[in-house]
Amino acid sequence: MNPKKKYALAGGGYCLYAPRFPRFADKLGFADEANIANAVVPSVFFLAVLEGKRSLALQCRSVVEDRGRLTLAFDEPGGVKVVEHRFLAQDDRFVSELEITNAGKVDRELTVVQWTTTDPEGEPVSLEGDSFRIRRMLKTGDGAEVPADIHYSNPDSKGARCLQGFFAEGGSDRPDFEETPWFEMDGMPTPRAKRPMEKPSPIVPGSRVYCGLFRPVAVKAGGKAAHRFEANVVFKGKGVNFRARRPDLKDENGWQSFWEKVPRFHCDQKELERVVRHRFELLCLLRQPHGAGLFSSASVCEGNGPFHQPSSFSTPAIMREARWLQDPTLARGCLKVFFDNILHNGQVPGRLYMSGTNSADFYHADWGGGFEALDAIHPDKATKKAVLMAMQRYVKWLANNRDPEGSGLTDIVNHFEAGQEFSRRYTVIDGKADRAIEFTEQFRLKGIDASVFRYRMVKWLYKVAEEIQEKAMANRFQAEAEVILDTIRKKMWDEKAGLFMDLDPDNRRKTNVKAAVGFYPLASDIPNPKQVDRMLDTLSDRAEFWSKYPVPSIAMSDPTFDATGRWKGTRKGCPWNGRVWPVINSHVLEGLTHWAERGNKRAQKLATELLKKTVSMLSGAAEGSNEANSLEHYHPETGVGSRYRGIDQYLNAFVLDNVFRIACGFAIRYGEVQDDPIGEAIDFKLQGMPLGNKVYDVERKNGRLRVQQQ
Repeated sequence: MNPKKKYALAGGGYCLYAPRFPRFADKLGFADEANIANAVVPSVFFLAVLEGKRSLALQCRSVVEDRGRLTLAFDEPGGVKVVEHRFLAQDDRFVSELEITNAGKVDRELTVVQWTTTDPEGEPVSLEGDSFRIRRMLKTGDGAEVPADIHYSNPDSKGARCLQGFFAEGGSDRPDFEETPWFEMDGMPTPRAKRPMEKPSPIVPGSRVYCGLFRPVAVKAGGKAAHRFEANVVFKGKGVNFRARRPDLKDENGWQSFWEKVPRFHCDQKELERVVRHRFELLCLLRQPHGAGLFSSASVCEGNGPFHQPSSFSTPAIMREARWLQDPTLARGCLKVFFDNILHNGQVPGRLYMSGTNSADFYHADWGGGFEALDAIHPDKATKKAVLMAMQRYVKWLANNRDPEGSGLTDIVNHFEAGQEFSRRYTVIDGKADRAIEFTEQFRLKGIDASVFRYRMVKWLYKVAEEIQEKAMANRFQAEAEVILDTIRKKMWDEKAGLFMDLDPDNRRKTNVKAAVGFYPLASDIPNPKQVDRMLDTLSDRAEFWSKYPVPSIAMSDPTFDATGRWKGTRKGCPWNGRVWPVINSHVLEGLTHWAERGNKRAQKLATELLKKTVSMLSGAAEGSNEANSLEHYHPETGVGSRYRGIDQYLNAFVLDNVFRIACGFAIRYGEVQDDPIGEAIDFKLQGMPLGNKVYDVERKNGRLRVQQQ
């Protein structure tokens, strides 16, 4: 097996197995970290195959990933071979199916042990005869608590026995049976009756609880045995009561039901194919259903690890990825779930948790761009009516709280809420801006990105209100959009720098910080043609933004620029002082496309080149790999991503839009597929592309585009 390759498993429920830093990928069971909703747990359960009290020396020989499952092959010198099928079911079951083969000439008396550890707090572990149950409020960092009820069992046949649970001081989190309390005991101790464990007194800090079950397995020479071990997660607590329906055994992990609604993309450029496939894989891994707590609609999480919850920072981009699925439920749900949970004051929560929101948590986001893109492929008046009133409340909240003086520009009040912390954009206003640890107001900065997002949202809501005959509302949106456009164009443009800039509201002067978000207006009608040409000069300047792998988040001429992610000497997790972020590239590519469609030849050329560089990073080609990736940010000179973060499943960019529009050369307008290359479009085949309530095959062959309804 490849020791560096990382795997991710999900079943379309609320759990994810995508450890950031896997240590035990070659061990049986789910021995590395997992996400149970937004909580990160260090492991789910361990498995060991014993002979007597000795663990068999199993060596992992191969790992095969297929249809959302892992198949691991193990063997040991004595002739026992074990094949493990590992997957997550749609109803949040962590499943490990073992096939044990005795290839030797002697009968073997084996025992399979499933165990885990937990903390001694909360409700005691319930020992249930042939299984055990752990009920906990799980929590990671500042995230909301997750009410989890996890049932561990060997459900496919009778014969398993629950082990007596024990409290223990110390110990490691390694999957070694020799470290468990049962290893030093005679036989396998079992509880006298079905009952919860009794806590000792006192409990030493750092103690842990060992709980498990065992299953004797007699395997004759040349014989086989098969057993299934699982941990079934149910969510039940204050305000949450959710138990998923048991899935069809033929599609337990939801792989088939998801992929049969995914368009199939083929072209001669394998890098592009890998990237497109990987973007759909991310949607498959990070999707979650509706029904649990605040999740009133199906949605998509931002990433793995601490990002395993829907985030308003990334959701508009995720909507634009999910709109290419034939079923619009996921894309529409991403929008609705946030505006169903809008706060009383009109603020959109920054993150959504199963059991709550945080009123201090907020991100500026491109809701207008995401909603408009979704409606282009999956138009639906019911969705518009469902969210319009909540979105109007959000627009009013922005005006009252982020533009109290009515300037038309939008304030950023801490270095987190634009999703771009650790940048001179903020320290130029407040030297201590990078010390903020919470989403609380620390300064006021008129942000170019926040102002553009507000403009795009108000302009789109004007069209929505017009369509559903809300005339008074439409007039208000139209008037507000005109003010915002005029103010951004006049007040935030810097002719010398050649891009738009943030404003210091105290002195109404531009900050003189060249940040890549200054190119965001390109995707709108805000800049005039002269300003566009000047922006293209700045973007293509090799001393400013056109690095080997563009676009760095801040100009290379900036005194704080650092390609390696260091801020004031410390490498940061999310630095915005020079790293390349796919979300920025997506917005810049959209802007270049906007003006390339209007005949700007330089915009056409830059769009083509920037897409090639972006695909090279995301496909793995920049570092000589054949594995597509989705890391948070990348080095502007090498194109190597932030592997040190461990975040390998991360969605914050709308890459599919960029690929299909620029590389494939077609656009979705007025309810139809239009042939509109902005450069040299490639030959490709996209089978099963949705548009309205129909599905099409779109193909370009020898330069000619052909669209056929299925």
